[in-house]
Amino acid sequence: MKKITFLFTLACLLTVGLSAKIYAQKVVNSLLDLRTAVVLSNQNIVLSPGDYNFEDLPSKYRNISFTGSNNTIDLTGVYINVPVGSVSSTYIILSGSNNTIIGGEIEDTYRSGITEITDFSAYNQDRENLAHGLGGDAVMSIIGENNLVDGLELTTRGSFPYGYGSMYGIGAENIFGLDKRCGILINGKGNTLDNVVLHHRAFGHGIFMQGDADETVIKNTHVEGRVRLGAELYTETEPYDLPFLTDYLQPYVNNDPIDKTEMHSLCEDGIRMYNIPGSVTIEDCVVERMRGGIRLYLGGKATVNNVTSTDCGSSNYNLPSNVGTITNSSGNFAYAPLSDFAGNKTGYDAEWTIIPSPHATGPHNILDVNGGGHNLVLHRTEGPIDTDLSREIVVTGSGSTIINETEYTIKLESTTSGNTILSCGKGLVLDEGNENIITYFESCEDIVIEEEECVVFEAFSRIEAEDFCEFFGVQVEENGQDSGNIGYIDSGDWIMFSDVDFGSGALSVSASISGKRAGEVELRLGSETGDLIGVIPVESTDGWQNWKTFSANLNGASGVHDLYMVFTSSESGSLFNMDYFQFHTTLGINDILKSEIKLYPNPVNNELHIKKAMGTKVDVYDNLGKLIISQEISNNEASIDTSGLNSGIYFVRFEKDNVVDFKKIIKK
Repeated sequence: MKKITFLFTLACLLTVGLSAKIYAQKVVNSLLDLRTAVVLSNQNIVLSPGDYNFEDLPSKYRNISFTGSNNTIDLTGVYINVPVGSVSSTYIILSGSNNTIIGGEIEDTYRSGITEITDFSAYNQDRENLAHGLGGDAVMSIIGENNLVDGLELTTRGSFPYGYGSMYGIGAENIFGLDKRCGILINGKGNTLDNVVLHHRAFGHGIFMQGDADETVIKNTHVEGRVRLGAELYTETEPYDLPFLTDYLQPYVNNDPIDKTEMHSLCEDGIRMYNIPGSVTIEDCVVERMRGGIRLYLGGKATVNNVTSTDCGSSNYNLPSNVGTITNSSGNFAYAPLSDFAGNKTGYDAEWTIIPSPHATGPHNILDVNGGGHNLVLHRTEGPIDTDLSREIVVTGSGSTIINETEYTIKLESTTSGNTILSCGKGLVLDEGNENIITYFESCEDIVIEEEECVVFEAFSRIEAEDFCEFFGVQVEENGQDSGNIGYIDSGDWIMFSDVDFGSGALSVSASISGKRAGEVELRLGSETGDLIGVIPVESTDGWQNWKTFSANLNGASGVHDLYMVFTSSESGSLFNMDYFQFHTTLGINDILKSEIKLYPNPVNNELHIKKAMGTKVDVYDNLGKLIISQEISNNEASIDTSGLNSGIYFVRFEKDNVVDFKKIIKK
């Protein structure tokens, strides 16, 4: 017994010794030494606490590129001063992976020592020492994967123009040229910002995500900018002042005069997502006085929890269609709507506490509920009833459910229909639409929402495509029949049907589809990236309501599963519409492969002979879809040992050059 215990202990020690990553501490005492150290991997690097100046680096080396991986870089007690004008592009680059950066303060500073700009006229005339940006770059760029930035404090300064927000353009179309400076750009997968504080004093985004920034997590982070009242711009009267040069008009807002009551953020968005393929999680964060607070409408799945966004100049929140959730979060409507529902996105699932805004100014609503199919819960802040009820929650879309626990009025515009409004906070509902359902409650505790559960789908009966349980991207449209169809399908969209009962096995599927582009419908189990059981090839039918049936054989679908139908194509734009689909216990007709493969004997006893199958992969499944035999055929004639098979029906699947065919055999 003692011998066994000793061997076990020794094995554990060896395992720990081999698997643990314990790196010796490496202390560096200058930015140049830090710059040299971080190109290597598997280190524990400490920059000695103290004040550092970026100009201590030679001019052509004024960046720190963390190209190494698996490093811990401790910047606790470190302050790095970066004079505006000393660099002109991103100067902190995290391109390695699995790194952790702890602490540190980085500050863009003006050589004159000023910290807040009050004379914007003079500021924008000095393009070398003041209004000097990074050409649109961010101070920090995170390109690698699975990195953690924990406890960084960053102050950004220096951009042109500064003091006017987006008034004179944000991209290629602009009036006076742009030299923006952003805070942090995330391009890589699986990165996390934790306990980051960003004081943003430049025109550009605070934190934004592009490219492959899937599985990004931003938590315990505070982003704050600065705002300016429109009336202040009328004090800039010098012939070189930007408001003077544009006759105090807003060139990109129909040349309207600058509204003296409107507040403008001098920055861009606090936390912004651009067309990334995957997910973003934002939790326990605060955003203040940015153009947009949590601005995620251009992207994939977004989860927002316990976030506060206030005093932003365009909107405090927005989400992508159907895959965005906001819980336990709050915001106000001081300078812009709590949410603008940008892009008429659909399917918000959002819970907000609306913060009263006695300092509200400018022409805007409390909420602009555009799009449709939303589920919204609006809580009120504890305390006295807000007596300023001049602003309203304005709804323009249809099919939403809104629980209003606040005193604020909901106005349903003439474009609305099919909305359900449950009001329990004394807020009025003004209905100018059609077939909206409005119910008032004395107490919010009286509201009981029963979640509608999806039924168990019988695979071998016709299933309407629009009866999905969950979806991404698609829309339901009318087709002149009793039921509608799904449309506006882009590549990457999907629909899900829960608990589809395939019984003892489905061998093929057919679907009614119409459209003007080709693509495929992938059938997957469990998730949109789950096991692939079949692919329906779809061709153009030369019309959006010119319905044709497309089919495919399946590979072992049995039992009860959540079914995901994922739409893919190499073409862009709306692909096709789908009306319904149905599974079958017989094999479908394969129009691609007119197989000449021969099997004999059938019924088979101990050996199955195959002819004309050279270069083909052969899989044998039982009638429940379980793979029993898999074999590559390298000759024109081959045989498979079937002596171990039980008596019954089996299906033989042939695959060659991505073309699939099935044949049925009987084992004696």
